[in-house]
Amino acid sequence: MKTWMALLLTGVMMFGCAGTVFAKDINVMVDGKQVEFTDAKPYVDENGRTMVPLRPVADAMGIEVEWDRRTRTAVFSDTYDPGIEGFGYDIEGKQVYGRIVYMSLSFQLDEPEVKMFGKVKKDSGEMTMIADRFQMDTTAVVKDGRTYAPLRYMVQSFGYDVGWDNGTKTVTVEKNRMA
Repeated sequence: MKTWMALLLTGVMMFGCAGTVFAKDINVMVDGKQVEFTDAKPYVDENGRTMVPLRPVADAMGIEVEWDRRTRTAVFSDTYDPGIEGFGYDIEGKQVYGRIVYMSLSFQLDEPEVKMFGKVKKDSGEMTMIADRFQMDTTAVVKDGRTYAPLRYMVQSFGYDVGWDNGTKTVTVEKNRMA
């Protein structure tokens, strides 16, 4: 009986370990190029969101990254004209439509709110500052000493489309050619 129980427990432990050892890593491709995550790997959180250390993805997209240690906020900025038609709200709360020529997005740790700031060039040539906030269904977190945030919220804000291939566990990020 003891031998049988020992074999059973050994089998259960081996089966449990096999799932972890052989779990497939999540891959991220930006415009057809694999993003290398050297010291921190993407994962799917309890809300079903793909969480990644965003700096390697931002680098692949040509987006600047700053970390504000005091406020525990990651700020992503794109200073070139991405040619995205969009809208935001000006400081008076009116909706503004036009061509976005600057975008900044910030994630604060453990907060579900994302803040967006930008400049919109209207058809008249006038530049308007916009600011917007939206709620995520998850939050940016620190895991193993790295800041992770949901990939989809960042890349879509900068005019990229996001896809998921469950078979290969691959996230595809591609510049929206229609923007």
